[in-house]
Amino acid sequence: MNDLDERISQIITILEKEDVLIKGVISRLFDQNELSVVWLENTLNTPEGIDRLESFVSKFSRMQDMFVDKLLPLFLIRSGETPKTAIDNLHRLEQLNIISDANDWLDMRLLRNKLVHEYVDDMAQLFEHLLLAKTFFVVLSQSFERLRNILENQTNSKLA
Repeated sequence: MNDLDERISQIITILEKEDVLIKGVISRLFDQNELSVVWLENTLNTPEGIDRLESFVSKFSRMQDMFVDKLLPLFLIRSGETPKTAIDNLHRLEQLNIISDANDWLDMRLLRNKLVHEYVDDMAQLFEHLLLAKTFFVVLSQSFERLRNILENQTNSKLA
C-alpha cells in the first residue's frame, strides 16, 4: 500500500468512527418523540443536555471537515485530478454524482460555522439550526458511504 492509499485508509477509519459516534449522539440528543423549542430549552437546562448538544455540534463539524478538507482532495488526487478549493472540489463531486448538490454543502459549512462560532441566544433559531444540522448529517453520512465505496472499488480494481 502506498502513502496515498495509507492516508485514505486512515481517514476512512476516522470517518467511520465519527459516523457511528454521531449517530449515537443523535439518538441521545433527539430522544423525544416531539421536538420543539420547549424540548430544546429543557434539554439545555441539564448538564447532560448541554454535553449532548456540544458533542453533536463538535462531531458534525469534525466529520464535515474531515470529509471535505481531507478525504475529498485525496480522492481527487487518487483519481488523477488536481484538488482545488473546497467549493471547486465539491462541484467536482457533484459532477461525479457523489453528492447531489454542492450548494447544500456550502449551506452545511455555513451552518457548521454558525453552530461552532456563534452562541445563539434565540432558542427558536438554535432549534431550527439543530434540525437542519440533523438533516445535513444524513446527507454527509450518505455521501461518505458513496465515496468510501468508490474508493474501495478503486483499491480492489488496482489489486486485481
